[in-house]
Amino acid sequence: MKNSKKTILAWCREVTGSQISLLSLRVEASHRVFYRTVGDVPNSWVAMFSPPELENNDQFLALAELFHTNGLGVPQIIHKDLALGYFLMQDLGNTHLEDLYPTTQTATDLETNSVAHPLAEGAVKSALDTLQQLQPIRSALVSSYDQARMEMEFDLFGEWFVQKLLGAQITNEQLQLLANAKQVLVSAMLEQPQACVHRDYHCRNLLYQDDNSGQLQDIGIVDFQDALNGPALYDPASLLRDCYYTFSEQDIETLLGHYVNASPLFAQYNYDTSKDHAKIKTWFDFTAIQRQIKAVGIFARLHLRDGKSSHLEHIPKVMNRLAIVASNYGETQELAHFFRSLETPMKNCQTLTQI
Repeated sequence: MKNSKKTILAWCREVTGSQISLLSLRVEASHRVFYRTVGDVPNSWVAMFSPPELENNDQFLALAELFHTNGLGVPQIIHKDLALGYFLMQDLGNTHLEDLYPTTQTATDLETNSVAHPLAEGAVKSALDTLQQLQPIRSALVSSYDQARMEMEFDLFGEWFVQKLLGAQITNEQLQLLANAKQVLVSAMLEQPQACVHRDYHCRNLLYQDDNSGQLQDIGIVDFQDALNGPALYDPASLLRDCYYTFSEQDIETLLGHYVNASPLFAQYNYDTSKDHAKIKTWFDFTAIQRQIKAVGIFARLHLRDGKSSHLEHIPKVMNRLAIVASNYGETQELAHFFRSLETPMKNCQTLTQI
């Protein structure tokens, strides 16, 4: 099989001329498989199998070149075989932003400053600053994140999570509630300034690199092939309301302010960061709600359709945070009640309770 570890190892040895071995890397929410090369060579690389019948590898290559040309820390492609879907890439390191965050959190942590390590705070700010390089990019390669796509992504939640995973029935009243919420969230995404958006800009797709002195040098970016031109607050929302880590509200306010105050995009649209703070924060939270709704649907689909259960464990925490954030706004309070109504089906669902 062309996607076997043995086969891609043989290809890597052939193109590098080195007797390397492969170390499997973490499974992510895609059809792609990653390995790190190890052996008696000065440098390591990352090998990727990306099935050409399932992934848009031409787009991946084109965006890798586009983003590299614009100074972003995406991996350079060393060797490739498009027919097989094999790629050998620059190794951006093995320290993700997630590795800098505290490994455990308490209720007290969420009420105070949860980015306890100075390097972690610096890394998050650097990741937000990196968006100032990404967001101005305009290219025919980066198409529009349009309303139809946003609505389709919202609907993944009802179909794959509520109905197929939990086995719950959605009443006509709940269908109307979801339709109303979808309109509110999508409108917020379309109203805000638009920019080039990574669309999966979170702690597992961002790496930090230093010069062994502890000084942050650069942010490495992976999983960028789905970039579109869309809501400017989408990537900040992905990072600060991450599915894999919960920042305190104090941290979110501080870090969102750091991003907006540095953004020429918001200055260009004449947004006063103090006067228009409530509007920007609402856009940010509605964008975060939309993204996490999509994520829960995708996590359920990964399990049911693709046989990947690795992301199920994150659903309960994401659902809890969704309910908390949605309850802060009149337009989404009914949506928060709907999320809470799913707590019993979630407890009864074997798939969620036996992970």
